[in-house]
Amino acid sequence: MNSNFGHPSQPVFMVDSGRGHPKQHRYYHQQMPRHTEPPLVPCWTFPPARAEIKKRDQGRMYAGMAWVVTLLLLLVFAALGLGAYQILKLQFEVQHLSKKMEATQMPNIAPQKQVGLDSAELNRNTQKSAAHLIGHAYQSASSGIMKWEEKFSEAFTKGVKYINGGLQVNETGLYFVYSRVEFFSIKCNPTDYYVHKVCRQRNRHNQTIMEDHQEGLCKEHSKNAWMTGSHLGSVQQLQQSDLVFVNVSHPDLLSKNYHSNYFGLFKIQ
Repeated sequence: MNSNFGHPSQPVFMVDSGRGHPKQHRYYHQQMPRHTEPPLVPCWTFPPARAEIKKRDQGRMYAGMAWVVTLLLLLVFAALGLGAYQILKLQFEVQHLSKKMEATQMPNIAPQKQVGLDSAELNRNTQKSAAHLIGHAYQSASSGIMKWEEKFSEAFTKGVKYINGGLQVNETGLYFVYSRVEFFSIKCNPTDYYVHKVCRQRNRHNQTIMEDHQEGLCKEHSKNAWMTGSHLGSVQQLQQSDLVFVNVSHPDLLSKNYHSNYFGLFKIQ
């Protein structure tokens, strides 16, 4: 009879061999000893090992975070230190520049007397010498100098004297000198020509400073009237008391228009 050692045995009854009836009922509940399995060796290392690994991982993570925080703090302190160094450097450069500027300046402690110009002298210094002459041009046969209107319409003179058709400057400097004349004739000849000059008189000596010369103004056997103009202008270095005037070759052919003939100058510097 096979027995299961893992469970209690079944009850056993004793019977009389002669009568086939039980002589007495005896119940034996025999508790058979359990089949004991080999004792298990407790594994005390597995759960603690996992906990230990987990603790170690957490420790490494905390250590890494600590290193990151430390590096960030070091970077912050380094940036603050660099900023402080730059500020100190700028302050040093500003102080050095201020001392240098103070050294280059010459302070004048002594009181100075302010001297002002009177109104007449101030106006003379602020106003530039200028003149503009217009009009029915006429040239003197004896002097060869054209005459102009000095006070008619737009004509004026400021800081310049008008003397017998010429303009005399009162101070040395650079002047822009200009002149325009217009010639007109009913008859035309191919050999006709004209000369337009601007001259300067210095120490009683005359010198041409600008000149325009044209010829061949019309065709041969032409019966049409002709008209032409000449314009001169340039910057000249004039000295005090220089006289500037205009001269033309054919004063009888000058136009009678006031605004077609003009002459002037103005001081640049």
